[in-house]
Amino acid sequence: MAMVLIASFGFAKTKWDMHIAWPSGNFHTKGVVMFADMVAKKTGGDLEIVVHPGGALGFKGQEVLGAVRSGTLPIAELLMGNARGDDPIFGLTSVPLLVKNYDEAWKLYQIAKPYYEEALAKHNAKLLYAVPWPPSGIYTKKMLTSTADFKGLKIRTYDANSAEFVTQLGGQGIAIPFSELYTALSTGLVNGVLTSTQTGVDAKLWEVTNYFHRINYAFPLNMVIVNKQAFERLPADQQQAILDAAAEVEAYQWKASQKADLVSEIALKNHGMTVVTNIAPELQAAMDKAAQNILQQWMKEAGPRAQKILDAFRGQ
Repeated sequence: MAMVLIASFGFAKTKWDMHIAWPSGNFHTKGVVMFADMVAKKTGGDLEIVVHPGGALGFKGQEVLGAVRSGTLPIAELLMGNARGDDPIFGLTSVPLLVKNYDEAWKLYQIAKPYYEEALAKHNAKLLYAVPWPPSGIYTKKMLTSTADFKGLKIRTYDANSAEFVTQLGGQGIAIPFSELYTALSTGLVNGVLTSTQTGVDAKLWEVTNYFHRINYAFPLNMVIVNKQAFERLPADQQQAILDAAAEVEAYQWKASQKADLVSEIALKNHGMTVVTNIAPELQAAMDKAAQNILQQWMKEAGPRAQKILDAFRGQ
């Protein structure tokens, strides 16, 4: 989908079409638009990145890395966990209850970043920047007070880790595209969602659920990646412009994520939702046990890299 336009005065101008799954109002999408605008400004308009929000280019989450690898997409933004099938390392950011706040999420990202870059290089891609979602919680129609409340729950989850987490608690994790989420809740195909406050606002979940349980499940990362050949074909000054813009947007977007969490929680409450912050001890203990099981499974899949990352994260 990349193409080169030749201006009348003879200089080549490059145009890239960029995939992003989230709607225009989402802070991730706003960040990508900011990035595209910065790149255009820094390159004097010689590199144009056209952002296509809402998955308009037709790619589903698990297909995106492959599309960038092949060059079908020159550039894209995706949930890192959606690339876990390509390399288990990408499942790290959705290991449950591993990080407790944004500072820890940033620390883990900095430690794991070289491993993400190495994995992407094997798939002919380059990491430009990554930004966390606000911490994931559980939306339901009824309040969760024990593991017994998970029986019969069909919860929309966003990757293998989150599906396994729900399963270990006694529910059923179901994969549904964001575009089909509201209808699935309305029709009873699912009766809960594991996601962020921001997504709750994007999907107007107050119309189909009543409670948001703030369990701080994870701070999953979205990453912006570029096809290696597409990047290397650019003149050196344009490559540097991309890297500079990426660094600026990444710093801005980490703060924007925190702001989005606060603003979105207020919006949920203003629309009548109950935000549950005190999780029942029995339920918390069950969540901690499930999280530990999932961490051990991920470590097995990711190999020696996993222990190195965790040791560094824990200061060992």
